[in-house]
Amino acid sequence: MHQCLPPGSGFNLQGGPQRSRTRDLAEALQDIPGVDQGLNLSAGQTSTQTNGLSTVSLRGLGQNRTLTLIDGHRTVSNVGNSNAVSLSTIPTFLVDRIDVSTGGASAVYGSDAIAGVVNIITDEGVKGIKARVAGTATNDGGGDGTEYSLAAGGKFLDNRLYLMATATYEKQNILRAKDRQWALQSVAYDADTNTVSSPSLSSYTPGGRFLNSRGAYYYDENGLQSGFVTAENGYDSRVNGTLIVPRESVSAAGKMGYEFSDRLKFKATVLYSRITTHSVREPYYISNSSTYGTEDEYTLGRISRSNPLVPAEIAAASTSTGIDFRRRLTEVGQMAIDNKRETWRGWAGFEGTVFGNWNWYVTYGFGRFEQNQVRTNGVNYQHVQYALNATKLADGSIVCADEAARAEGCVPLDLFGIGSISDAAADYIRGNVWYQAINSQHTLSGNLTGTLLDLPAGPLQIATGFELRRDHTETHTDELTANGYSNFAYIPEYAGTVKVGEAYVEANVPVLRDVPLIYRLSLDGALRVAHYNLSGVGTTMSYRMGAQWEPVRGMNLRTTFSRAQRAPDTTELYSPPRDDYDTVVDVCSGVTAATTGTIAENCRSNAGIAAAIAADGVFKHDSTSVNAPNAGNADLKEETAYTFTAGVVVNPAFLPGFQASVDYYDIRVKDAISALSNTNQMLECYSDTSGTDNRFCEAITRDGDGQITRLVNQQENLDELRARHRRGGGLPVPPGSDPRKHPVLPELQPSSGTGHQVPGHRQPILG
Repeated sequence: MHQCLPPGSGFNLQGGPQRSRTRDLAEALQDIPGVDQGLNLSAGQTSTQTNGLSTVSLRGLGQNRTLTLIDGHRTVSNVGNSNAVSLSTIPTFLVDRIDVSTGGASAVYGSDAIAGVVNIITDEGVKGIKARVAGTATNDGGGDGTEYSLAAGGKFLDNRLYLMATATYEKQNILRAKDRQWALQSVAYDADTNTVSSPSLSSYTPGGRFLNSRGAYYYDENGLQSGFVTAENGYDSRVNGTLIVPRESVSAAGKMGYEFSDRLKFKATVLYSRITTHSVREPYYISNSSTYGTEDEYTLGRISRSNPLVPAEIAAASTSTGIDFRRRLTEVGQMAIDNKRETWRGWAGFEGTVFGNWNWYVTYGFGRFEQNQVRTNGVNYQHVQYALNATKLADGSIVCADEAARAEGCVPLDLFGIGSISDAAADYIRGNVWYQAINSQHTLSGNLTGTLLDLPAGPLQIATGFELRRDHTETHTDELTANGYSNFAYIPEYAGTVKVGEAYVEANVPVLRDVPLIYRLSLDGALRVAHYNLSGVGTTMSYRMGAQWEPVRGMNLRTTFSRAQRAPDTTELYSPPRDDYDTVVDVCSGVTAATTGTIAENCRSNAGIAAAIAADGVFKHDSTSVNAPNAGNADLKEETAYTFTAGVVVNPAFLPGFQASVDYYDIRVKDAISALSNTNQMLECYSDTSGTDNRFCEAITRDGDGQITRLVNQQENLDELRARHRRGGGLPVPPGSDPRKHPVLPELQPSSGTGHQVPGHRQPILG
């Protein structure tokens, strides 16, 4: 908002999504080189945090390194576990244009602008009434959507008062997997071997699968069977899939401005958004190896063969250790996740002119985001454990063996056969949970901009100002989730606050103009100092230096060097471990008694691994899917990016509407805030020549058999993140765009962690 010079390379989208014929801002921005979509409305079907959100990532560096502004103002995050502004919360009908500035922009805009800035400019010129009705449809049916928008504005009191209001209602209908034949193809892709296999079915079936000393029994529509083959008798979860989550959104905005005089104005903006989503997926499953608790400290265990609900044939074939089981709980119902997200944003302040041609403003901003989520038809593992321990009374009735549980309504759980679970038992083991996340933001900012000197080549412009900001996050959840008894992802309760005070100055110095081989030459620079209430951060300093040279009109060469910084957000700092599931390849797998090296020695120091080697000659991991929670780290410090950009833009007068560019950028992020990969964390643990008594091994939990049951991914300041590229291209210039701002094309694509379903573990639905 205070900017007095082009902050590096950039581009804009005139007319917002209306020009690009899309109802989503993030989709519209993908037409701009250098912009990738982070989260999108069709992804994250079962995500606790990100279902129904839409964000952007510049240069593939991630949405947390891309600062999203509204009319130059910072705005509250729309996610409970990161700092990310969802563009789906901004009324599209209100958008006038979208400015994108790539390159390290922290010196101009503050923290989070390492990759650049996306600035949503809203309309301030609505006069009268305008309306829009829009719709989307698919060629094959399903997944259609509608939008109804209305805006009204005008000037009053001798044109001193301006008022505007706008409202939008959008509805996105569901697109189910069964609506598309290709989505039901039973295939699986193995990235390690680059092969596709078919069919891809689950061994967790609605009738149950039971393992014992004589093999595997299972139930189908014809009753008890033996010789289970997953490819023939397995369960296909695809029929319950959702390709597009149904979504409803209501957004509204109001603006006012009052002109006290030519030198003093008051402006205020209020935006509101409410987005609701509803997603479903296949019924959940349980097994004897299902673990629960805040640290997976409890296991369901095997069913006793003396349980009166166990069929005689299965009991007779079992050993005294009990019966292994796997069962899809179709009687409990399809799992469902309902989200309601509400966001309030507002800014109010005064602006005017002083000292002749100097402009100033002082603005207070407030934002509040609240997410309320209900997840239904999950599993209460503690109740399942009680219900699986059944006994027969003298009168022949079958009841739960635990008297205390029985007194509280425990109902025996019969897993043997399709439809064998009674309605009462399904109600008893059903786990419905809720989650709430609240973010709030307060800002106070001021700015002074004007011409310090009139130089021969033009005015020397200066901008200086300050910003005070307070960001707060808190999460709340139900008792079942807090104790880790639900199959849904464990989300801890926590709260954290980040406070910062910043001061900045920037300048644009014209050097030469209208001389041979120099149509225009200018230098620019910016400096920002910030102080945080964080012990690991303290005071930071960002800066930027650049030059723009136009040897002839229509050709612009520019270069920029900047130091940009990003402080950790509240989740990265304060969050306890939050459930997630990753593919983990155990570095100890394959170790034998004869394997040499530090890793093998440290692996054998684990009693469970040593016992497995003694019994089988080699240790092997049973499953590559492991609970890998994400966790914050209060000791984090800021990450620092050094960015160099250079490029040439050609905008010839004889080709109006055309712009071509060749660009190079190199971004090196030191102390990058992220978590080690699972493989690297294990290598750091087991490569230590002094043994496994180190902080990396402390994050790895193994059971009595040596199998990894938990691997905590804690945020760290890692060595370096690098993105660099050289690319060229031509594209049309949107009307009204500044030809000095040019596109930089991306080298990296956005990446995200992928949760993987683990048999017998909580559902991996964390974003």
